[in-house]
Amino acid sequence: MNLFLRIIILFFLYSAISFFSAQELKLNFSENIATNSDYKPSICFFQNNYYILVQEKIKSSSCDIKINTFNKSLKSSNQFDVKIDGHTYLSINQLFNKIVLFTSTKKNNSTDLYAHFFDVKNGFVKSKMIFSEPNISGYSTNYIVSDTTYEDEFFVLAELPFQSGQNEDIKLLFYDQSCKLTNQVYNKLEVPFESKRDNKLLISPIGKIILIKTFWKKGNNFYLYSLGSKTISQIEIKLNQRKIAAIDYFFNDKNELVIAGFFTSIARYNFEGYFIHKYDSDLSLFHKNQYYLGKNIIEEFKSSKSIKESGAGLDRFRVSDFTNDAKGSYYLMAEHLGRKKIKDVNQWNSKGVVVIKFNKNGNYVWGCPVPLKQTNEQIKFLGSFRLNKFNNVQYFYNSLENLNLRKGIPNEYGSNNYCGTKVLTFSSVGLVEENILKIDFPKIESNTFAFYPKQLNPFLFGKSVFSLINKEGNSLLLGVEK
Repeated sequence: MNLFLRIIILFFLYSAISFFSAQELKLNFSENIATNSDYKPSICFFQNNYYILVQEKIKSSSCDIKINTFNKSLKSSNQFDVKIDGHTYLSINQLFNKIVLFTSTKKNNSTDLYAHFFDVKNGFVKSKMIFSEPNISGYSTNYIVSDTTYEDEFFVLAELPFQSGQNEDIKLLFYDQSCKLTNQVYNKLEVPFESKRDNKLLISPIGKIILIKTFWKKGNNFYLYSLGSKTISQIEIKLNQRKIAAIDYFFNDKNELVIAGFFTSIARYNFEGYFIHKYDSDLSLFHKNQYYLGKNIIEEFKSSKSIKESGAGLDRFRVSDFTNDAKGSYYLMAEHLGRKKIKDVNQWNSKGVVVIKFNKNGNYVWGCPVPLKQTNEQIKFLGSFRLNKFNNVQYFYNSLENLNLRKGIPNEYGSNNYCGTKVLTFSSVGLVEENILKIDFPKIESNTFAFYPKQLNPFLFGKSVFSLINKEGNSLLLGVEK
């Protein structure tokens, strides 16, 4: 056998192994807790040998959350129903090994920022106002709290009150570990005020404070700002001859800000192609690529008639994930989400997902369409999810098409499953395979469970944490990766 033939055989063997070897998802389950369908799982911290699950009320004009604690053996230890009338819920963060709830409240002349400190045995034991900003003509300030720290500080972005006809202004607030204000820096941006603003605050691993701003003017416009000094410059995230529709981002292990997303067609707001940008620690763009959707993706989700009527772009898709694997390759995912009437009942519907792979240098490798049949009256079961550590390229989703089976959920999915779960894996050349994920959920009365499709551990390190809920949404388990 000559050397060339051996290389070919080894390549296909490697591809086959990668293609068919899906990592199992093994979970430890908590005790069952009663909950309410008006709430949704939001985040889960692990601190001092306790898991701390936070659920937010889906529709609420004031701060309304539930906190459940579980010991390291996942036995339920306590529940705290937290309602603070007149306060707007901002976020709950784990900062310097403390759990802190942030809220704001609008008074006659000011909007005040509060920090509430959580104790795992006694709930919220202390609250204090940590900032106050005067209102202007009845308009208030909005606060955005950084979800990461740097050294002994965390940061808050204050979006100052709306003023018609003027450019937007902001304050960056610096706090120490005790939530004491240590510094504040005022800046005026180069874009006009909007009554509703879309600002994201990022802290790089080396302490760079970055604002990512989305501004609507004939489509989405995206800007970067490096904050912390009195003079700042605006960096536009832009493409050649196309408008960006949606983005996602993170810092890689070289402390580079990597931004990827999809761009729109000229005639219609949809996804016509994708791009990737890489910025160094000074926010200088040093790598960029953009590509149009491949024929395989377009034809999977659009008929020839639909293409003639609305073009080749994908309609009703949204960016749902962007990450990298252990080898440094990047994966960008977009999911379809729409409404569909079935037997005179409006249902949530997903036609599937698109996964794009870039190599560690930011060059396109493959694009793969994955058609799915996800339809349900409740949006809480739709969507894909993945493990916290993305060592193997795989995504999971609830197999909702099984709900139409007359004989019920097949045994291959495991016991006490509401709908069953499937896992998507990809070969080195971008071929997808769907496999059944067998999971035996605990037997609790007549309940059956499905994944709430969101990984709840907010940190890249540590085990993946999921919530499992029943159809009615009144019974919940934690599932912690073994």
